[in-house]
Amino acid sequence: MNNQPKQLGLNCSIFENFVTNNRIYVDKTHHIYKLITARNKEHFYFISRPRRFGKSLFISTLKAIFSGKKELFNEYWIGKNSSYDWPQHPVIHLDFSRIAHSDAQELKQSICFTLQHIAETFSIENLKGSTPSDMLYGLVVKLALQGKVVLLIDEYDKPLVDHIDNIPLAEENRKILNSFYAAIKSLEEYWRAIFITGVSKFTKTSLFSGLNNLQELSMDPIAAELFGYTHEELITYFPTYIDNLAEHLGITRQATLDSMKEWYDGYRFCDDMQKQQMYSPLSVIACLDNKRLSNYWFNTGNPGFLIALLRLNGIDLELHDTIQLSIKSLNAIDIQNIPLFPLLFQTGYLTIVDYNTQTEIFTLDYPNKEIRESFKDYLMQAFSYASNAVIEKELAKMRSALTHKNFEQFCLSVKTLFAGIPHNLHIAKEAYYHSLFHFMFDLLGMKPKSEEATSRGESDLVLETADNVMVFEFKFSKTAQDALDQIMHKKYHEKYMHKNKAIILVGINVNFKEKQLEFEWLQTSI
Repeated sequence: MNNQPKQLGLNCSIFENFVTNNRIYVDKTHHIYKLITARNKEHFYFISRPRRFGKSLFISTLKAIFSGKKELFNEYWIGKNSSYDWPQHPVIHLDFSRIAHSDAQELKQSICFTLQHIAETFSIENLKGSTPSDMLYGLVVKLALQGKVVLLIDEYDKPLVDHIDNIPLAEENRKILNSFYAAIKSLEEYWRAIFITGVSKFTKTSLFSGLNNLQELSMDPIAAELFGYTHEELITYFPTYIDNLAEHLGITRQATLDSMKEWYDGYRFCDDMQKQQMYSPLSVIACLDNKRLSNYWFNTGNPGFLIALLRLNGIDLELHDTIQLSIKSLNAIDIQNIPLFPLLFQTGYLTIVDYNTQTEIFTLDYPNKEIRESFKDYLMQAFSYASNAVIEKELAKMRSALTHKNFEQFCLSVKTLFAGIPHNLHIAKEAYYHSLFHFMFDLLGMKPKSEEATSRGESDLVLETADNVMVFEFKFSKTAQDALDQIMHKKYHEKYMHKNKAIILVGINVNFKEKQLEFEWLQTSI
């Protein structure tokens, strides 16, 4: 028996490695057992969850269970408390994040190569077929001689979402996948179970038209706790690491748990408001490993497809105060018409915060602090067309400039970010540039206020620091002086005179013809 303390499973998604390397596995086998032994049902399932939510580990766990590796589960519920009899099934495991898909021909060839490799692991030679469908048919029929076959597909949507900014290419990949899934349906008599996971749920008419017997689990309460960690799981499986984090931060254990909840909890994927909210597993592990509360979602991968979609949609930089959608809208998207908010829900940037049982309408919001910050970072990249490194560099300059009242440096850094927007992609709306400033200040942690009401109107933007109050007014294709004059005429700044801080009036004009920002500012002593 290994008496060494269990290690964190950071960047580990293979179940067997959790056991052999003495890593902490948050036991989900009770939930898995219910799915694979449900009576009077075909065990053909589809489930979508955001990236970094343990889908690959889930698939790996299923592979170990269906391969009959009972010895790996001695410490876990299915091995200790269930009546599962551990039959050994041949397993076909396809991970589309590892299958090349730069175009349809490469996708087709790579699927065939992967199926050939799987056949060789089962000592099946001379697998024939010129298409993925033909090769799958030959493989399954031969494997079925050894018993009912299990099909596990991870990241099924990768060949589509990686080309979301190139719809014709994505559509060609979709046709290949559609034909492949139709072949899966035709082999129904040979399957023991099918599990398909991914981030996005594309409509059956879009992708799964040939595979219409999948049970959809994405928003089913039975799968509500299958991915991510509950609060009880957090404190049960990681007590020592939580104590170490608290000691490192110099705060109490409860304060540490409260902070982790604020940063990483908050996900809900079904209409049952009594179900527990879930923590992001990767973020929790990274936090405990680094002994630091930070934004790990953004730092562990940039979803290029999301930035591409944000640019294609041309949306404003701020989310609506209230986002409400029906289950029909939330549950599926079409590759030819990808609505933003359902995609943000499926990718984990929005989650369910309320459900009206009478209207059957969901209310969505950011799940936690980490996602709120990450989404703003992605928006800034999408709309400034600058890299994260450039954005961080210029934001640091802005922060320093505001602290030292170096307004010329502040303007220069703003212009640097603004200059990265391609000439043909500027939007002829004042609100677009207004929103850029709002987000820049938000990313600086300065809590800007837009459309601040005064007795004589609404100022466009107000930024308050420890020493200053800055009142901004924006104009479009006029002059910066016009913007400054409006502040003075409307006396927007008088609302803040009682604060005994320096009041700086800033007029900004968007010279759309030249694609330039023009500034005028004045420190008032009124």
